[in-house]
Amino acid sequence: MRSRPRALFAVACALVAVIAPSVALAHDGRYAESGNFLHALGVWSVDAPGLALVLIVGGLYAWGYYRLRRDSPNFHFPRWHGWCFFAGWVFMLLGLMSPIDTYSDDLFWVHMVQHVFITMLVAPLMLLGAPATLALRSASSRIRTSYLVPFLNSRLVRFLTWPPAAIIIYIASVWSWHWPDAYDAAIASEAVHFVEHGVFLFGAVLLWWMVIGVDATRLRPHHVWRCALLVVAILQNIGLGVILINVGDAIYDTYATAAAVREWGPTALIDQRIGAGIMWVPGSMMFALAVIMTVYFWAEREGFKDRRNDVVRDMQIRVHGEIPTLGPRPGEQ
Repeated sequence: MRSRPRALFAVACALVAVIAPSVALAHDGRYAESGNFLHALGVWSVDAPGLALVLIVGGLYAWGYYRLRRDSPNFHFPRWHGWCFFAGWVFMLLGLMSPIDTYSDDLFWVHMVQHVFITMLVAPLMLLGAPATLALRSASSRIRTSYLVPFLNSRLVRFLTWPPAAIIIYIASVWSWHWPDAYDAAIASEAVHFVEHGVFLFGAVLLWWMVIGVDATRLRPHHVWRCALLVVAILQNIGLGVILINVGDAIYDTYATAAAVREWGPTALIDQRIGAGIMWVPGSMMFALAVIMTVYFWAEREGFKDRRNDVVRDMQIRVHGEIPTLGPRPGEQ
């Protein structure tokens, strides 16, 4: 048991030793000066607000997981929940501190990769970690009854998890921040950029909660409506991508200026079209995969119901004999 913490500490020290020489403040643009791939891989940044958020939320989850294992060891909470949540925050750190973040100010398509990480990887993986269930089971009875349960049953949560509201909020979060003025403002200010990422994550969490959330709730819609939500998400994704691809000029001044002064990389218009393609193809593929998985689990659920009915009928036959079927009596037409 003692060797495991030492090994983790050694790995952490090794990562710090590799990353520390290239660390810079986020969004200062000093290191995004080369198009060399190997050079880009060694350029990392520090997003202080994002790092603080990840550490706080991740620490709370780890603390809740420890309390659950300590106080309710027989409660069924598979370990894959914790691994999914951990993987989600790893992708968040990669999006906020890796070369993806450093080059997101210079290349639109890199910034789009960052957004895909947040909306298509971080949000669903975080929900697969069953955070609501963990919070309810690990919190004290006073916190649970006074704060968590009233909040989860509040009108606000019911409204936000109403399927039409969830999909509208998600679409609004995506389209509003891709308006040129809002997008350029997010690039120019780290605080606005942090708000932008928060809005993206919030909208994505609402949508994915409707589709794949594993926490027990009465508010999740039927599989038919989950598929409908995903189809709408795919269509809006394609619509925004088509607009950005077919527009005749680069619509984001920040990236047009960056393309004009650098000596490497694509033009601003090509960069914009590549980013739109990333939004269109990988983003839509994630939603399409979710549709397939939703249909699969829907079929599994219906199959389980049929098997359960067959078992119940078999038990009734064994106890009461053959169950008569409804039909015409003998001699009746």
